[in-house]
Amino acid sequence: MDFSKFRTSDWLMVGGGAAMLILGFVLPWTTVSFAGISDSGDGPFDYFFPGGIAWLLIVAVGVLALLGAIGNLPDTQPWPLILLGLSGLGTLLMLIQILMGPRFDQPGFSRGIGMWLAVVWAVIATVGAVMSFQAGGGTMKDLTDMEKLKSSFGDKDRDGTPPPPPPPPPPAD
Repeated sequence: MDFSKFRTSDWLMVGGGAAMLILGFVLPWTTVSFAGISDSGDGPFDYFFPGGIAWLLIVAVGVLALLGAIGNLPDTQPWPLILLGLSGLGTLLMLIQILMGPRFDQPGFSRGIGMWLAVVWAVIATVGAVMSFQAGGGTMKDLTDMEKLKSSFGDKDRDGTPPPPPPPPPPAD
């Protein structure tokens, strides 16, 4: 693996995904204080929506950014736009999780260090995705143009030619 091909945006997305992966298992997402007893626990999986889904999205961004940086992603998709969408949605869900807190109706529960750091790393991954999107020639104004967004997922190759027809089905036995 040639790390010299990694851009700053790749490092931010891969780092955000790796940190989120670790935060899902190591640091507590909640702390509990009740009657002088303190405990900590829970991870994103106890809050599947929005915490667990955000965790999955940011980890996926990290994996896809790593695969893209080492050249193992096909050029048939607009990966910078996809990574921007995934990381943006993951960050939005983490912000909702931090605003909602760990529990609505139970006193003594509060946000743990893992939840706060997950928000920070989700934002870092999103910054990397924005940088990657802009380095690929995209602008934030492009995100409001639905025709441009649809055309980036169109059925044409990057050079504008339609893809070749699919191969014929195998003969029936």
